[in-house]
Amino acid sequence: MKKIVFFLFLILSAETVTKEITNKTKIQVGNEIITEHDILIEKNWLFFINTGNKNNILANIIEEVAQNNLIDRKIKKLEINKFKISADKKEVDNELFNFLKTQNLSEDKVYNFTKSFKINENYLKEIVELEIMWRNLIRSIYSERINVNVTEIDQQIQKNNIPISERENIIAAEKNKLLNSLLSNHLEISKKKYLIKVL
Repeated sequence: MKKIVFFLFLILSAETVTKEITNKTKIQVGNEIITEHDILIEKNWLFFINTGNKNNILANIIEEVAQNNLIDRKIKKLEINKFKISADKKEVDNELFNFLKTQNLSEDKVYNFTKSFKINENYLKEIVELEIMWRNLIRSIYSERINVNVTEIDQQIQKNNIPISERENIIAAEKNKLLNSLLSNHLEISKKKYLIKVL
């Protein structure tokens, strides 16, 4: 019942806001723009994927979160385009499948949502593809820094009596930690290259 009320509220509020929302530029990132309409779409998307989550995004910070997400994506796109990075279609499909599974969503639910709010039906796929291309970019720039000390890991495995079958998982997890740190750090470095102007 709560979900039905929530979606009715979301639909009614979106319809009301849409009448006032225009394609007026709200944020400029380098030569790229983010409009009021872009922000509304992202806000609706965030509400949608966080429904039923204990850590629901609070209404009072949704605007800020939506704007920050869109700024980050613009920066990533600018950097990806500069280096001409691409993503493997199979990897995109796999990641998309995993995301839907993790979020307990079906393709139909996502499609119905995008249709209801007149959002590009590939909205999620484009976000997933962008994140894969961003990871590919960071891997190509920092390939030498995404290495772990295998000897140290082997010593920890032996010391803590961890099954050797877990070795590859531990190595992968350590590499992921390094990669995630580099993804975040490089985004902050990239932000300094572009003028971000809130209008």
